[in-house]
Amino acid sequence: MPVQKTQNCSVSSYQMLDGSNYTVAGIEEKISGKRGYASGFIGFGTDFNKSAGAVFDIKSGINYDKHGNIGQNLRIRIKSAKGESIQVRYSPLSVDVPVGKNTNIYINPHYTGQIDFKTNKWTNSIGTFAGVTQKFKNTSVSLEVQRYNMQDIKDNNAENWGINAIVSYKF
Repeated sequence: MPVQKTQNCSVSSYQMLDGSNYTVAGIEEKISGKRGYASGFIGFGTDFNKSAGAVFDIKSGINYDKHGNIGQNLRIRIKSAKGESIQVRYSPLSVDVPVGKNTNIYINPHYTGQIDFKTNKWTNSIGTFAGVTQKFKNTSVSLEVQRYNMQDIKDNNAENWGINAIVSYKF
């Protein structure tokens, strides 16, 4: 597989079951090859309440198999809303499997660490998200369920659960 460059614009909405929300819209440039990918994203994020600002992501992934269905990935996210923060999310095992011609299911268990420069506080979390992606020509729609703070598996408060929706258009 030769190296491929793609661009897409996307809107992602992360709706927590406690009623809070964070929505991000932006543009991504991605370089993919046989062994994995690297990408950069620039956009805008808001909670529609008191926080809004620029969002920058750097992502990379390494494939464990030749089809790219199993691998690992890393995302570094910088947010300027409500003071600067940097989040690192690492998944040692990400699975994305086709179940139809234009449909994939996926699961991504991960570790997240975040430094909030306004409070100078570092937080850690273990979580996972699982979902389905449906492709329509150049557009894809993904729906996910996400569980945060799995390090305290008995804490099933609504703030630890979310439903995510992502719409992406590939140029």
